[in-house]
Amino acid sequence: MPFACDNEPNAFDLNAPGTFEAIDNTKAPFPPGSEYADRRIKIWTCGWNFTGRPLLDRGSLGNLEVELVVEEIDELPINCSLFRRDDMLRYAKGLFSEDWLASCHLGYKEERDPFDLTKYRWRDHLAPLNNQWLARNGSHWLYFEAQSLHIRSDEFYWLCPIGHRRCLRATFSVSRWLSNTSNAYRKQRSPITNYRELMEKIMSTITVQLSEAARQEQASIANPEGHYPLFQCTKTEVEQAKHILYMWSDKGYRDKSKPKDADHRAPKEEVAAFVEERIQPRPLPGCLAIGPAHLPGDNTGVPTNASPSQLPTEGCQAESK
Repeated sequence: MPFACDNEPNAFDLNAPGTFEAIDNTKAPFPPGSEYADRRIKIWTCGWNFTGRPLLDRGSLGNLEVELVVEEIDELPINCSLFRRDDMLRYAKGLFSEDWLASCHLGYKEERDPFDLTKYRWRDHLAPLNNQWLARNGSHWLYFEAQSLHIRSDEFYWLCPIGHRRCLRATFSVSRWLSNTSNAYRKQRSPITNYRELMEKIMSTITVQLSEAARQEQASIANPEGHYPLFQCTKTEVEQAKHILYMWSDKGYRDKSKPKDADHRAPKEEVAAFVEERIQPRPLPGCLAIGPAHLPGDNTGVPTNASPSQLPTEGCQAESK
């Protein structure tokens, strides 16, 4: 990528005054029962460009960017700690604020009507997907994905507690671009597989070593054995995502076999099939627990739990090879 990490120090003192930058949380309402960070410090950024066939694909097909940050919460309710998995889940839900993963854009009526002044609010992402707990290099990570529904990138989140009030967050963003398309559905013609593989290789090299003080904090917290709380999107949100992807599936796209003034949107059933496939659980190496594709209703605030015995056997075997 055309940017480097030279401006980022090799070491940070998280306890030194001025290390963290304040976050303005006054503009974004947060989901009930969630926690959110008050300060953060960016510790590493990098990016990789993906190229296709010389000349034919005009160089770049997309990129993968990663951002590692440490976030800190000013105050937690008494006896709460991010080392406690239930509290870590509440912190993850804090990412679903109005200006983050719950952001929206302006939609439109199915049959475009210039006199329709209704303001349709459509979500930018379908998330969380593939939510699971992972054991990696001696640490536990909470992982989930966000599928772009509009013009934003697809995102992957890795969260690891490093203190009662501190969390290490790795966010990977995948952007893809092809000729004759500028919508999230058509971009699936450029497979996301290679981007995921690079992300997983990067995360397999990361080891979190806690300070002595943080180790003592971790040792003071007891999680129930086999308790790995999770959260998913709802069936209603999945159906809405199918509609949004279908409605935008002609943005920047023209089917050469159709007249210019024809409807160039993809068939609804094909978009629906893509979404159904996309939301299926995909256990990663080290998976301790994974949730279903979605919740049946609208209870997004209710965590669900899947024990290791409930994991898809074939999926786990495939990821372990």
